[in-house]
Amino acid sequence: MTFRATKAGLISQMLGVSSRITKAEGYSLTNDRLDVAFRFTNGNTSTISGVGFELYQNQPNPFVNKTFIGFHLPEAANATLRVFDETGRMIFTQQGDFAKGYNTFSIDRQLITTIGVLYYTVETVSDKATRKMIQSK
Repeated sequence: MTFRATKAGLISQMLGVSSRITKAEGYSLTNDRLDVAFRFTNGNTSTISGVGFELYQNQPNPFVNKTFIGFHLPEAANATLRVFDETGRMIFTQQGDFAKGYNTFSIDRQLITTIGVLYYTVETVSDKATRKMIQSK
């Protein structure tokens, strides 16, 4: 890849890795999945920038029968999913221990009977993010 600067600054603060559109992953010659990170070197100082905690949009959205909520953990951790209705009332919760990297929660229609706009939060000891989803008939 080739990048062209449009303003002055530290490239380590302007360029990062994200899985917001496609998963940030690489593959070895033996097809093992690898994490992606940038290493920035300035003299004797080296900085590594990789994918941190990220919460992705549920798929599909809107959903009818089942949806998947993807998230990325920089380290293995316990994560809790909470789903709220439009009034802020918690209508569903699920937790589990997850590995470093990409993970998902799966939600079936039988678990959440509320139709319309919902909000979901995934939280670990150190990170928390919220997104919006829609359940339709």
